[in-house]
Amino acid sequence: MTSYELWSLVGSFGSLTVSVIAFGALAWQLLLLSRSTAQDHDRRRKQATMEYLTANMDRRKELFDEGIPNERDHEAIAALISLSLSGDPQSTKLITTYLTTFNFLAVGAQTDAFDRRVIDEAWGGLVIAVWNSYQPWIEAKRQEYGEPRLWENLEWLAGRMAPRRSAVPAGGGGTLPPQGQPVP
Repeated sequence: MTSYELWSLVGSFGSLTVSVIAFGALAWQLLLLSRSTAQDHDRRRKQATMEYLTANMDRRKELFDEGIPNERDHEAIAALISLSLSGDPQSTKLITTYLTTFNFLAVGAQTDAFDRRVIDEAWGGLVIAVWNSYQPWIEAKRQEYGEPRLWENLEWLAGRMAPRRSAVPAGGGGTLPPQGQPVP
């Protein structure tokens, strides 16, 4: 092997080494970019969730002012449901508007536009309570319209929220049922 061939071989291996190192650096940068993009998507999804929840706090207050009872006032909810099922259009409109807010939240969670963990932390018990309280009305409307998919997104979301209160607290907790369960 001549010195020209030897130096050509050394040069070739040198350029191959530089190319491999450059490719490794590029792959590393792409990995970091991918992680950064995923983190940004996660942050934006959480932000969108919080913005939706915050915006709907005002809407919920308006609905309360219009006659929607508190989610845990089972007697008032039963009376509103009874009014609606007996044909009162105003109560039907109130319930429909109220449940649609939660159904949109569930659609956002199902499509990954909203963060389910944020929803669970902020409104998990509320979502469970809404589903449990209005389920008789929803079931009646499903039968009335022959559409078993009415508010199925809300049902899906309520099923994925984690109940927080699973036992009666020690020392004067009274007779609190597990979170999301109707008060007897």
